[in-house]
Amino acid sequence: MIHAAEETPEKVERFREALRSLELSEDAPIHFQVGQPSEAILNVQSEQQIDLLIAGALEQESVHRNFTGDVARFLLREAPCDLFLFVEPKESVAPPDHMFVAIPDFGPFSRQVFHQSAGLAERIGTKKMTLLHVQTTFAEAKEKALGTDAPSAQQNLEALVAALSSKTLDIDTHSVRGNTGFTACEFIQSNGADLLVMPSRIGEPGQPTFAPALDWIIQVIPTNVWVIRQVSGASVSA
Repeated sequence: MIHAAEETPEKVERFREALRSLELSEDAPIHFQVGQPSEAILNVQSEQQIDLLIAGALEQESVHRNFTGDVARFLLREAPCDLFLFVEPKESVAPPDHMFVAIPDFGPFSRQVFHQSAGLAERIGTKKMTLLHVQTTFAEAKEKALGTDAPSAQQNLEALVAALSSKTLDIDTHSVRGNTGFTACEFIQSNGADLLVMPSRIGEPGQPTFAPALDWIIQVIPTNVWVIRQVSGASVSA
């Protein structure tokens, strides 16, 4: 646990009490770090070599969208590890029934993200998974320029599903056309997704942390999000 404040006996006891109420180990380490919350979290992450950060998305609710909070935005841009961000944290919650996986391209990293997502879905009892690809006007023009022999985005999505042998998951595919990623955000939100898995690369100079069609997540968050990071220099298995 990471808390961006000075350590006091009272705060330690509040954490221990929370652990007891959740029936978790009272010996779990608590890291107190004075400073701005976002910087404090990343300082501890670096010192402890943490692979996964779990946090509230700290959204501000509006009529149509949940706006990603300041700390969550910072972690999405800067954290060199996987993230789990929860829109509405709860003590007791059922496993997600419907998981979305964003597929910005069809390279080895996207395949890895898909297989990791499917593995989690099977372990926790998720019933349905939707693979989502955003087809921009530019990508569509490029696809046509490659000729009829090149597989379409829909064919690539279907090939991903065909390569996975799952007896429990109902896997659907959907290709959204639009020049902005908000089309995908609205589609995810309107379809009642419980968890969205997103690939992200970090540490590559001049390259965006998220694919251009997915960078809306830094501003708005449609549901709980699992960000799977590829850190520059790390190997990716197909």
